[in-house]
Amino acid sequence: MDIMPQLLSLLAPLSAIVGKHSRTWVLASGVALGLLVGTSSTAQAFTGEQEYIKACQAGQLEQCNVLAQIYLQNKDYRNAATHLEKICADTMKENSPLHKQTCSLLLTMLTDEEYGIMDYQKGMIWGDHICAHSNAFGCLLMSNIFFTGKHVNADLNKASEYAKRACALKDGTGCRQAALITFTAAYIQKDVNLAEESYKYHKAACDVGNQASCNDLQHYQQKMEEFKLYAQTPDATAPVQQQPPQPAAR
Repeated sequence: MDIMPQLLSLLAPLSAIVGKHSRTWVLASGVALGLLVGTSSTAQAFTGEQEYIKACQAGQLEQCNVLAQIYLQNKDYRNAATHLEKICADTMKENSPLHKQTCSLLLTMLTDEEYGIMDYQKGMIWGDHICAHSNAFGCLLMSNIFFTGKHVNADLNKASEYAKRACALKDGTGCRQAALITFTAAYIQKDVNLAEESYKYHKAACDVGNQASCNDLQHYQQKMEEFKLYAQTPDATAPVQQQPPQPAAR
């Protein structure tokens, strides 16, 4: 699947974020991209690259956007992430949907194996930061990292905390993730109250359109009866639990 159109589409409308800082948003529609980039070879230099870099470093975010788009087109993901990080940091106070998309894209590039960067330390710093700024994607990424124990020590409590923060932002995936993690904890602890709590998060997920949780709610009574029997059996072995859904790219 060619993901480049989706990536570029996230960057193209960024003029709405920083438009008040500059009236000239070069490549806002991506129309001129072909004039600067001839092929898609990795780390290819292009005309005016150093001038754009200096302008970006000086705080001209429209030039950071130009660079990010071109580097993405060239599949030079490390340089693209560098300039996305500049945009994400400098527009943090805006807290707009477009800002959230930019930071979500940055997180994806830092932590997804497809881009070859794999900087989980920086990804977690940004994930926690944008989660604190009401970006559910950051909360979901942090939840998944702590749940799977990939590159960090697994921590079910932290995984649950971040999922619940995403749910509080009315994110359906976050609510479902909170439900699944809570149910996992219920099986570990044989705690009926926790199992019942998990269905509250399924209800919250269903209310904001998560169909998978709506389906789970239809079998609530049956699953609770099965769980109560399991919890009352001293030598019961908990079935393998489904992992939380992966954060969906925004």
